[in-house]
Amino acid sequence: MEVATSLVTDNEFFSAERCDNILVVRGKPHFTRHARDLKKIDTFFDHLEIIAHTDLVRVVVFIGCPEKEGATDTLEFFDEFLTSRREDYLIQRLFNLVNNYTVTMAGLNKVTIHADTGHISAFHLNMSLACDYRIVTEQAVFENASAEMGTIPKGGGGYFLSRMLGGAKAAEVLQWPRFSAEEAHNLGIVDRIVPAARLEAEALKVAAYYQEPQVAAMLAIRKLLKSDINELRRSLETEDMLILNRLNSPEFKAAMAARRATRQA
Repeated sequence: MEVATSLVTDNEFFSAERCDNILVVRGKPHFTRHARDLKKIDTFFDHLEIIAHTDLVRVVVFIGCPEKEGATDTLEFFDEFLTSRREDYLIQRLFNLVNNYTVTMAGLNKVTIHADTGHISAFHLNMSLACDYRIVTEQAVFENASAEMGTIPKGGGGYFLSRMLGGAKAAEVLQWPRFSAEEAHNLGIVDRIVPAARLEAEALKVAAYYQEPQVAAMLAIRKLLKSDINELRRSLETEDMLILNRLNSPEFKAAMAARRATRQA
């Protein structure tokens, strides 16, 4: 009973509700506002641990907030950290949280569905790539501010995309600053495109489909494709090193300072 109560929550970062053995987790706006308050981000990852250890849920549907700002979100996110007095600690702490989330998602013994819309940052795309099934709306746009900043997005994109697309194509996509829902669908990194008004209903329809006995086959296929958890961990650690090297470079700090000055002018 305690676990069932813990699965259902509603805070300023996200909400979660159960419908039989399906759990629906909805993101909320203003992610960057919580960037320096890692306790709030912690609540999401703690909730994921609860999901991982319960038998009450077989399918988890993650629904993205339509009010995200994509590339702008990412740039402001980095700005929040780089102007902090505890910059190194906060970034390393965030990386640890994201790494734990990604590894947990890849090994989660549930079917996971990610449904999203609006301006989708590379970070949110990476979160979806750790899931088993991805749905976006017709108007969805993927934005990669990391490409503009001369670095890579955090969250396992290199690992997942290289396994889905092959190394050469993954390297190309990681350098795209922007691409459409249709382009993502053509690549195979999203499974369905739906009208905005139907996003949640279609996600729940897919969730209902992946019940027993189909769920057993889906889980087996997912485990086969994402079986090398140790390789995923190594890839995430390499991400940390590459991103930190870029963030600590004089060129990056100068570029961010110039951007900050332009915004304040």
